[in-house]
Parts: sequence; C-alpha cells; structure tokens
Amino acid sequence: MMNRRTLIQTLIAAVAQRLAAAPAAAVPARTKRLVLVTIGGIRRQESFSEKGIVNVPRLFNDLLPQSLFYPFTVNEGVTSHFNSIASILTGVWQHVDDWGSEKPAHPTMFHYLKAGRPADPNDCWVVTSNKQLTANISPGINVILAKQLLIEAVERIIMGQSSRKTLEREQLLQEMKAVLETDYERIGWGVPATSTFQDPTVKKTFVDALAGFIHGPTAPVSGDELTLTVGMEVLKRLAPSMLMMNFSDVEVAHSGSYSLHLGGIRRSDMLCHKLWQFIQASPDLKENTTLLIMNEFGRDPDGSSTNGFFNHRTDTETCRMAWSMLLGPAIRKPQVVERVVRQIDFAPSMGSWMGFETIKAAGAHLPEIVG
Repeated sequence: MMNRRTLIQTLIAAVAQRLAAAPAAAVPARTKRLVLVTIGGIRRQESFSEKGIVNVPRLFNDLLPQSLFYPFTVNEGVTSHFNSIASILTGVWQHVDDWGSEKPAHPTMFHYLKAGRPADPNDCWVVTSNKQLTANISPGINVILAKQLLIEAVERIIMGQSSRKTLEREQLLQEMKAVLETDYERIGWGVPATSTFQDPTVKKTFVDALAGFIHGPTAPVSGDELTLTVGMEVLKRLAPSMLMMNFSDVEVAHSGSYSLHLGGIRRSDMLCHKLWQFIQASPDLKENTTLLIMNEFGRDPDGSSTNGFFNHRTDTETCRMAWSMLLGPAIRKPQVVERVVRQIDFAPSMGSWMGFETIKAAGAHLPEIVG
C-alpha cells in the first residue's frame, strides 16, 4: 500500500492534468444548493490507494481532477452511522443512540438553513439507504428510506400479504406504490406536515422515480440505486436547497462477504459519478449546486479482533481516517489538500458558503471553501 507522501503525489498528479479552473462566478445565497452524499465505511486500501483505485475509477479519474479533495478527513467521534452523519451535519461530535431513537444533541445544517428562510416544506430532504436515518436526524425535514421501500414491497409479496403473487417488475412497482399510499410510516417517512405527502407534485416525484427504477434499461439491482433514482427526481422536481443522500451497499461487509463489499464500493463510485453528471446536465443545477461526497469512516484493520473489514469499531487510523470530495461553485479551485481535516469542519464551511452561520458548531472553516 502506498504511503501518505506517495498517495499525495499521485493525487496531485491527477489534478495537475486538468487546468486550474477560473474562480466561479458569485452565486446568490438564496439560489445556492448543497447535495451531500455520505457513504458507509470504506477503507483507504479499497479506495484511494495504489491497489484500491481499481474500485473507484470514476471518483479518481473523472471527479478528483475537478474537485477539492481532502484525502485525510478524520472521524474523531463515534465510528457508527447515525453518530457520524449527525456529527457531519451538526459540526459537533455526537454521542447519542446510534439507532436513530434520539435526536442529535445540536442543531444540524438543515435546522440552520430553515431558521433563516420562509417556510418551505420541500426545501430540505434526506433520501437514504440507511434505516437508522429516521426523521430524528433533524426536525421538520423530509426523510424517506428508499431501500426500505423496496424491501417492504418484496416482503409483502413473498409473505403473501399482497394480492400480487410474483416479483415481476410491474407487480413490484404496483406494490411499492401501495406502500407509499397506505403505509409510508413503515419506510421511515418523516414529513414536516401531514399534508406534504399528499402534495400531487411530491407524489408524482416518487411514482416517476419508482417507474424509472423498475422499468429502466437494466434490472433493478440495489437499494443504493433506488436511493439515487429517488434523489435525482427530488432534485429535478422539487429543487430543495439541501438534499442529503446516503449510500449503504458497502455495509454488506457486516455479512462477511468481501466481494460484495467491493461491489458496494464500485457501485458507490458509479452512482456518485452519475449524480454529478446529472447535476452538470441540468441548466437549473449546474451553476449553483455543490456536491459534497464523504465516506463516514474506514473499517477495522485486517487481523484485528473485530474481524477486519467486517466492522468499524477500532480506535485505529484504518477505521478513523476517511476522505471528502467537493465539486461545484463552493470550491475556490481544484486541488488536493495535504493536511488532516475533521469531519466536523464541513458544517461551518458549507454553512458559510450557503449564507447561514452554524453558531453551535465546533468545527473550523476550511479556507479552500468559498465563504
């Protein structure tokens, strides 16, 4: 595995192949949009290392050269999903129940964003594959567990709880629609008002997303792919100021399958690239949307008592050292930053760019981010 110096040289060389971008034109604060993607645990050895780059070819070859990249983003908090994501959103290390039964102990970026703007029920969204990210992640925002929607529909058909008897595509689509209509609380849906879900535009957003997923050119593969499909529909139709998506296919590592874990990493790589292409192809999003991609943490080292890649529990660099990538108008220029930064530094940095102050955040503003 390459050491830090060799890694930095490799990453800087990739950026150097692309001319430094001219400073982006100023974007009015009210029109700025942030798309935050968090990905479950990925070690450096399976991603940004000499042997790992094969698993992230689009992130490395296509996105990194045009990004602001922090290869050494440390998680100094609880290396678990809800706590890590809550820490990223609040700018303060969180130590709450990791199954989503408790709210973060500090305000999130969603809270700060909504506090300074007229009420808009569709301004903040979370579309996730992680069943822990219920509406408790932040009050008054829309949260939907896209992966759980798929699981719920499949289970209802298999268990004989539906009039539909097969997993044929159209039958599955109709069952997913039925779940949305009759039992949406079961899929973690959290809405700021009961009327939000009944909004025809919101309903059409999800029906169209489900139809595109089921009847797309390839067979439906994973919950993360459905998460992306729903997230892109939300961006296109509802135009929220802040959208968070979470990809968790990599967490199949807990089952002990290394090959499926690598498949999850490669799928995350593909989905992040597809999302950036989608943003760049939209005239309404291209000039004002920043994409922030963060893996939550690494995984335990090989040979550890916690079974290595299976888990993310150890106080080791392998587990605590993550990476972060930004693309879009919030970055001053494409570059690789060699110093270690903290995950809690991104809330105040992105808040500054978007025009709100994260007054209780403990993180520091990153000078490479416009603010």
